[in-house]
Amino acid sequence: MKPHNDRQLWCATLAALLGAATARAQSPEPVAPSPAPAPPAPAPPVPAPAEPAPPPPSPEPSASPLEPPGAPPQPEPPAPPPTDSRPGALEAPPEVTPSTTPAVSVVGVAPVLPPRPVRAERRLALLGELSWNGLAGFGPNLIFHVDPHLSIDLGAGLAFVGWKLGLRTRYNFLTSETTPFIGAGILGATGFDAPSQDIAADDDNRELNIKAKPSAFVQLTAGLDYTDSDGFTFLGSIGYAILVSRDNVEIVTGEPTAEERRAFDVLFRSGLVLSVGLGYAFR
Repeated sequence: MKPHNDRQLWCATLAALLGAATARAQSPEPVAPSPAPAPPAPAPPVPAPAEPAPPPPSPEPSASPLEPPGAPPQPEPPAPPPTDSRPGALEAPPEVTPSTTPAVSVVGVAPVLPPRPVRAERRLALLGELSWNGLAGFGPNLIFHVDPHLSIDLGAGLAFVGWKLGLRTRYNFLTSETTPFIGAGILGATGFDAPSQDIAADDDNRELNIKAKPSAFVQLTAGLDYTDSDGFTFLGSIGYAILVSRDNVEIVTGEPTAEERRAFDVLFRSGLVLSVGLGYAFR
């Protein structure tokens, strides 16, 4: 019974396989899905515009504008050393090119000083004086400018009171060529040793003789001093001379009248000072 059952089992299996194959052959084959269209290819990149070529380097001007065309070209300056582009690398300091600026020499200029006063430049002057009760009467004057503001005058000469010697100091108010001044001095006179001859009027029947004794005076003056840059000097003064010694007129013979006594006062005693002097100032 067993072999028969195995045959039936194989037959049934074979019939099932045949039916399945027949059904597959009769059924239409399924259509495979079509693949999706491929995306369009990207457009090729547009090349960037090429940079313009740098212009050729202009020829360097020659050191001399008159250099002949056949002169050899000047050597080019050396190229700078390559720099290190690595991160953290230190840049080399720039090369210092020595300056070609021409050297300039500095000339010292002395400061311009204002001109000195004329009495500081010309400190000594010699004048000829003609005066009444002046330092010299008729004679020379020697002037020394201690300072533009301070001067000393020395005079010697002949006057009605005899030979005279005078010394005066004066203060100059300005330092310019022309300056007013004030001064004070002392005068000494020798007088006349011999009595004068008859000085009375011709119609008088008398003889009047006098004698001038030594005397001393104090002089107070004010005046004007002009000294130019070329040395010319003018000195004029007015003032008063005061007799400080005893009476310097001695009556030898005769008796003077009132008018004659007034004349003696004017000629020999205190009186007005009038003085003019001209000369030259030395450097």
